Amino acid sequence: MLLAIIILIFALALLAVGVNAIQQHKQRVELERRQKIHRYRNILEETEDLMTIASDFPVGKALMHVLRCRARDSLKLLIDVQPNVAELKARLEEYEEAIAGYNPNDKSLLVENFSIPAHDKQIVVMLQGLKKLRKMLRSEHGRNRVDSNIFHEEDRRIEKALIRISAESLIRRGEAAFSTGMIGSARQYLEKAKRTLDEVTFSDDYITKKLAYIDQKLKEIMETLRVANAKDAAKRDEKSDIDELFQPKKKW
Repeated sequence: MLLAIIILIFALALLAVGVNAIQQHKQRVELERRQKIHRYRNILEETEDLMTIASDFPVGKALMHVLRCRARDSLKLLIDVQPNVAELKARLEEYEEAIAGYNPNDKSLLVENFSIPAHDKQIVVMLQGLKKLRKMLRSEHGRNRVDSNIFHEEDRRIEKALIRISAESLIRRGEAAFSTGMIGSARQYLEKAKRTLDEVTFSDDYITKKLAYIDQKLKEIMETLRVANAKDAAKRDEKSDIDELFQPKKKW
């Protein structure tokens, strides 16, 4: 009888350990599932944000295709861990349809041009968005998900947009400083814009024209400084002549 009780207690203890192990396993599985959902949703949301950013810049439709493929893949992973969410399946169908309609021979841009905001904070946001877009493109290329020719072409387009934003904002600051008489600051801004364009490893019509424009503005600044210095020198000479005229006469 005693032996039976001992065996029963031992069996109950094993059962309790087993139930606890199963419960812990279920908790781990659920935690991993939630982590995957969080990770995949973040990728999807980030990708869709990048689509919005890309649509405002003169980048190729091939880049939008890369983004759509990335969004589609994240949706597939989400559906694997959330198979009963109808909204995800509907969105996946939309992406699959858009991807199927992509024409690799279409070399047109999403937009032909873009405007640069007037406020510095908006410019910073624009630059940050482009840098995120470029980082994503390089990451996808590193994973062999982007053809090298497409990568180099789209990376160059993003680089041109970044250069243009930086140069235009510096030129704009230089012009504003010049118009308010801050000649020294104007020269610093324009010289920085010139360095930005001089350091570029390629050349195009935009860079050629902007460098010519900056050189002309710097000549205007130098001429303004030369005239101002000449006026200051004349005033100093005039003051010196007046001081000499009215200074006490020496007795010999």
